[in-house]
Amino acid sequence: MKSYSPPSPSTETVEDGVVSYAPLVAMGLLVILAGVYWGLPLVLMIFGVIAMITIHELGHFLTAKWAGMKVTEFFIGFGPRLWSFSRGETEYGIKAIPAGAYVRIIGMNNLDEVPPEDEARSYRQQSFPKRVIVVLAGPATHLIQAFVILMIMFAIVGVPDGEPLGADPEKANTWVVDTITKGSAAEAAGLRSGDRIVEFDGHEVSTWGDVSDLIGAHEIGDTVTVKYQRDAQDDGPIVEKSITLKRRPADIPGNHDNAFLGVGAGVPSETFGVLDSVGRSITGTGEVTWQSLVAMGRFFSPTGISDYADTVGNGAETPTQTTGSSHATSSDDEGTGSNRMLSILGVLQLGSDAGEQGLVNLLPIFLMINVFVGMINLVPLLPFDGGHAAVAVYERIRSRDGRRYHADVSKLLPVAYAVVMGLVILGVTSLYLDIVNPI
Repeated sequence: MKSYSPPSPSTETVEDGVVSYAPLVAMGLLVILAGVYWGLPLVLMIFGVIAMITIHELGHFLTAKWAGMKVTEFFIGFGPRLWSFSRGETEYGIKAIPAGAYVRIIGMNNLDEVPPEDEARSYRQQSFPKRVIVVLAGPATHLIQAFVILMIMFAIVGVPDGEPLGADPEKANTWVVDTITKGSAAEAAGLRSGDRIVEFDGHEVSTWGDVSDLIGAHEIGDTVTVKYQRDAQDDGPIVEKSITLKRRPADIPGNHDNAFLGVGAGVPSETFGVLDSVGRSITGTGEVTWQSLVAMGRFFSPTGISDYADTVGNGAETPTQTTGSSHATSSDDEGTGSNRMLSILGVLQLGSDAGEQGLVNLLPIFLMINVFVGMINLVPLLPFDGGHAAVAVYERIRSRDGRRYHADVSKLLPVAYAVVMGLVILGVTSLYLDIVNPI
């Protein structure tokens, strides 16, 4: 959401129906080429992020229109115009840099110049409830999007063990074999996707963590007896095999001196009814929001910032692994994730990798992105939406006896500039880490 500023003499004049479609055609061809070169998942991630931010701005736009404010622009992207048209008092269009979207509402603060005839329709002249609704509508759309994503996951796609962000096979009793390493002991034993190990070397097991612990107690070359249930979800027969544990292949991360079975574990997905999915989606949105707030608080704490500085200082020297994966290996080693945030490049890389395993894997990523963007926008500092809400609250408190108080935003500019500089530093350093040490 942007405030209004008078157009410069060089601003392009847009007339209805007199706009070339050639730039849009060129952009479409570039998208097709990008899909061919980088793959469909990456293109879907790019469009998904743009759509997410556009919906955010649509929240501001619709509530501003409802409140009677004058909205002069609604654009997807930034930079030079590629295509646009005018309807009424608002210009809609697409710009060259697909880095988001923006809405321009006149008179966002006392520094904005507004024609006298439009002053009554400026943001700053509206009632306190209307101003708060408009600025918080953007962050609210992210929670709505998170709810919709969860509904799709619970009711249509299915989630592992009822956990939208992935259940841990180390703890879930419903785990099954997901992948088999070629040439491994597991392949020699005839294990396949959908099986579940029920006994290992004479010990009954229930979770993958039990199996992993027992594997860790053996040496390379040990022969053990394994009992597994064929097609566990369909209550298949029990199969017993004697196998010899091998060394971990060089191309698989982990301790290569440990015994290796060669099984990747996962948790089967399940779907729920519509009403059940509604309740689970509401609860899930709250849980993910809380997790995001805790993670943000940990990151921006003095210790978190210090750890992040160390991570940036180490750069490419420290390998980074993700934790909490939905797949487990036969190693008892734990991944050690460093304290960091992903840049847009890192998000696209993560989404592209996940999408290669199935496009439905993009849903949890968009879920987390939406909640994080929604929460970061609620920070009560300018230029965030939460900063505009904080100014509105302050003005309401200072208003007396029907006399409207307007805050002098110029006094807040140093803080706003500091916040922007901090975001730039965070963006540059996170981009650096995603290049030299990708997750």
